Amino acid sequence: MTRYELKARKFIVHRILHADDTPHQIALGVAIATLVGLMPIMGIQTVVAVALAAALRANKAVCVPIVWITNPVTFVPIYAACYVLGGFLLGASGSYAEGRALVEALQHSGGLTQILTLTFWQNLLNWSLNVGVELWIGCLVVGLALAIPAYVATRWGVAKYRHRHKRIIERHRQRRLARLERQRRKTVAAAPRSTKVPTPVSTP
Repeated sequence: MTRYELKARKFIVHRILHADDTPHQIALGVAIATLVGLMPIMGIQTVVAVALAAALRANKAVCVPIVWITNPVTFVPIYAACYVLGGFLLGASGSYAEGRALVEALQHSGGLTQILTLTFWQNLLNWSLNVGVELWIGCLVVGLALAIPAYVATRWGVAKYRHRHKRIIERHRQRRLARLERQRRKTVAAAPRSTKVPTPVSTP
């Protein structure tokens, strides 16, 4: 297991599965992050997701990695497909090539080579606020289609894990108590028994 896999496992176990939040709160955080992560607001999706999670009392830690479903590497094919879906739902004749061209228009400002600059993120935000309604509708539909089953699966998974973990802890506790009881019995059995001297009965 690599160092990154160990970090991911530690994050999932300690920050999510063993968090003080309920399964509902954790699952709601996953659903919010999934929905927001697929909306065309890349650059501010983390802020939006965390703010929504705080307002709805959902788990905020889980939002941070999930919202990056769309990132500077994946947003072109994802948004292009959402654009086609939105156009289909609205009765427009938008093709995947048109959607891809719309998304790639952002790269005229420097593209991925400027990812670490403030200008890149400002241009990305301005672009996301001015794109067509087809993209917004498509992203919303895809986001909801993934967020709902993500909520159900996460809530079920967290509840099942915690129930199983509780049973394991209880089983270990019972074993420990049984082991202590066996040790106590051995100690009692090995202890020397005191012989009682009968008290003489005095006669008048």
